[in-house]
Amino acid sequence: MTHRLYAPSAPLAQFVKCFWYWEGAPQTHAKEQLMPNGEPAIIINLRDEPIRIYDPCDLNRSESFGLAVLSGPRSRPFVIDTEQEDRVFGIEFQPGGSFPFFRAPASEVADCDLSLECLWRESVHELRERLLASPDTESMFELTRSFLMRQAVRPFELHPGVSFALHHFCARPHRITVASVLDRIGLSHRRFAQLFHDQVGLTPKSFSRVQRFQRVLRQVHRAPSIDWADVAIGCGYYDQAHFIHDFQSFSGFTPTVYAARATEHLNHVPLV
Repeated sequence: MTHRLYAPSAPLAQFVKCFWYWEGAPQTHAKEQLMPNGEPAIIINLRDEPIRIYDPCDLNRSESFGLAVLSGPRSRPFVIDTEQEDRVFGIEFQPGGSFPFFRAPASEVADCDLSLECLWRESVHELRERLLASPDTESMFELTRSFLMRQAVRPFELHPGVSFALHHFCARPHRITVASVLDRIGLSHRRFAQLFHDQVGLTPKSFSRVQRFQRVLRQVHRAPSIDWADVAIGCGYYDQAHFIHDFQSFSGFTPTVYAARATEHLNHVPLV
């Protein structure tokens, strides 16, 4: 099994969390449910079969997206087929990180997937062919870095109010509210909400809730023992019922089921 990560330097670092390459994933289960984190991603299957995304409520339902897909920022879980992790290349964006690279606002792909060919046309085939021809993962990462630099259709910057909000929502989702952000950035609620939705993909409130959920996952992930009441309070939930409702809404599992099924990967939960 081969798994490699690469974090690009500036100016991409503000927008791209990492490039990753995965080959020969062990087939211990057929499908995985992925938790939402509010971050867009690009997935390129380097085997000759289309990428399939499954409905977490009905695994008999799926959509096919060709060999490369843009997975928009999520506030809901989705399911993938582990057979398609045999040889895969990915770009994991920072929150709001896909905005400079696509003409459409990020809100148009929120909680959905879109064939990358629809957005980048022949450039996608060129990138995939060059990835396949690369002699090693370092070459893959370098050509992808150069490709993204050429692909940018907007300046490498978000609105300052959006950048400020992202920083605080990610760093302190259990403490920061939309109202407290608005007090600091000098924008009307309507203007801020529109900018944030266009550039990040989710609404400010939805994104903040997803980050609070992610804070919960980081606290409980593979912990030897968990006091769920303490976790709920520490992550800013006003009561246990609110906490359980949010957890199930974002993950599709109760907190105890997630903890029992957790693997080394924070946001991947094996199904069948």
